[in-house]
Amino acid sequence: MIVLMIYYDYPRFTTDVRLLAQLCEPFRPDAILAVARGGMSLAHALAMAMDVRNLQSIRAESYDGDCRRDSVCLRGNADFAGSRRVLIVDDIVDTGETLAALLPALRSEHPHIDFKAAALFTKPGALIQPDFSLHEATDWIDFFWERDFLKPDLL
Repeated sequence: MIVLMIYYDYPRFTTDVRLLAQLCEPFRPDAILAVARGGMSLAHALAMAMDVRNLQSIRAESYDGDCRRDSVCLRGNADFAGSRRVLIVDDIVDTGETLAALLPALRSEHPHIDFKAAALFTKPGALIQPDFSLHEATDWIDFFWERDFLKPDLL
């Protein structure tokens, strides 16, 4: 099986952040929750673009390197005191298992909050689709933040 890989570079990222911020703007989030690690760069950029100061993160581990785990492991807590609308941000919604694990947990813990999700890429067969997304992923995405900062011996 041949896996095609698409390199997602910084210039494309800056354009996409502006586009995704425009899509998310009507939701008017008062907090952004980054899904670590993949969603952290995007969440920070969106927080800046949308002027949202309440930026937090939670770890959702569904991969070990290139290998997908059997289940999603959630780690960490977020403090949404005073929040009414929270935007969950990840780089890609692949299987949808991360959102399928994260959304019910967050909604159970914070029933008064409206949660929506945003991602740069979404695979069409994902269990849950994000509310806001820009691109359909058909190949493996090699994000600049995953490759450009690796130690030379890891390349």
